[in-house]
Amino acid sequence: MDERLELDALLDEIKDTEQKLNNLRKEYRERKTAGVRAAIEARNEADKVLREELRAIGYREPLDFWRGRAL
Repeated sequence: MDERLELDALLDEIKDTEQKLNNLRKEYRERKTAGVRAAIEARNEADKVLREELRAIGYREPLDFWRGRAL
């Protein structure tokens, strides 16, 4: 019976270690891609401001500006 308890304890330790490793991998991926995510967010915000400014000066759609079509 003692050996069975030891095996169960080892199995629990393995599961805990695997979960910790998975958490560390997730944190690593998040930190590794944080700069990219921040750059994408900044670009999206800049695109939003650009669209608003183009609409404010009379362009119906932002692509109208790039295609040379005015009002």
